[in-house]
This record gives sequence, C-alpha cells and structure tokens, in this order.
Amino acid sequence: LPDALYRGLSQYFRLEYEGVENLPEKGRALVVANHSDALGYDAFMLALCIAQATKRKPTMMAHRFWFSNDFLDSFSRFFELFPADLKEGLNSLAKDNLVIIFPEGADGNFKISSKMYKLVDFNPGFVPLAIMQNAPVVPAVIMGAEETHFNLGTTDLFKNFIGADVPLPANLIPFPARWKIKFLKPIDLKKYSKKDIKNARFVKEINQNIRYRIQHEIDKELKKRMQAF
Repeated sequence: LPDALYRGLSQYFRLEYEGVENLPEKGRALVVANHSDALGYDAFMLALCIAQATKRKPTMMAHRFWFSNDFLDSFSRFFELFPADLKEGLNSLAKDNLVIIFPEGADGNFKISSKMYKLVDFNPGFVPLAIMQNAPVVPAVIMGAEETHFNLGTTDLFKNFIGADVPLPANLIPFPARWKIKFLKPIDLKKYSKKDIKNARFVKEINQNIRYRIQHEIDKELKKRMQAF
C-alpha cells in the first residue's frame, strides 16, 4: 500500500527529490524540515520519500493531538509517529532511527497562504536532542506543499473536542502543485556536549543557523522555479 500510494502521489505532484546521498545509510539522524500544507501532506510525502530513497522506515515527532486517546495513539504509533517529548525523541534516536522533526510545529503547518515559504520561529528542542544522542542534523526543504492546499487561517471552534486549533483550507482535494524535496548536507554537532545545551544562548544560535539555512535554500529554489503547477 505505501509503495502504491507513493507512486500515485509522486505522479500526481510530479515529485522530484535531490540530495538523498545526505541521508545516512545506517545509524541515527534528525531530518529537520519546513512545515506547511494545512492537511499534512508534507509530513506524509517526506516520510514516504525517505523510505523509498533509503529503504529505511523513518519515525516522526507529531502533534499531541495524534496521541489524545487510545485509538489515535495506537494508530499513530503503528505508522511510526511519536509525541513531541524529549524522552520519546531520545528513545527513537537511541534505536538508530532516521527521525523527522518539523520545528515550526502547527504554527508553520497552519500558517495562512499569504505567508507561504516564510518560516516561522523554530522550536529549539531538536538541538539538545541531536547533541545528546550524537545525531547529525539533515536539513530538508519541501517545495510545493504550500500550493497544495490554500489555507485561510485557523479556528478554535473545535478546540474543546480535539484539544487543538484546526486549519481552514480553501480546498480539501489537493491541487496538483509541482513538488520537490531537497536534503541538504548534514550538520555534525558531535563537538558539542551536554554542558553546551545548558547554555540557552548557544542552543538558540544553533537553532537559528539551521533555520536560516533552510530559509536560504527555500529562497534559492523559489528563484529557480518556473511555475508552481
């Protein structure tokens, strides 16, 4: 089923990917990507792309909503998702997984389409996670997801029921935007120690450097892009 889904969606989105040689063939790594597309296609496509390109099944840090009851928790963990928790992240890396993290969180996922391809602030939690487990950080750029669903904003009308704001996409059926997923050169943080992560200024600087690197690559890709569809 995943293979068939990947082939179908790849053809629909005319997906191309670049830089898969930057993903380790074995061992742990954090794949840190920009987040967009109100309905989460970017997370799905990134995981499928990594699985197809490396023959490795990545795990992914996900919003707490996906673990808010027993059914969702079992469903999410079956698909290799785990909640946004430091201990959970450390455990996944300790198993030598490729771990996907979207540091923009829901703020990036649900941002209005008028702000497409403008990264919001990153949650810096992935920095100590990488240092504590000696995991390289592989920045990833996802192009096309922003045009797949046009998001008008969010609403808190259902917050009492699901515990989170929900997006207001203009379209539920995804538009056939052209997609590209690009993996950048890994960033080695082995020279830093647990002592360094106690320095909030240091963690913020590393976090911002990685965010700027991803934003710079997004801007480069936008300039090269002839058309979104």
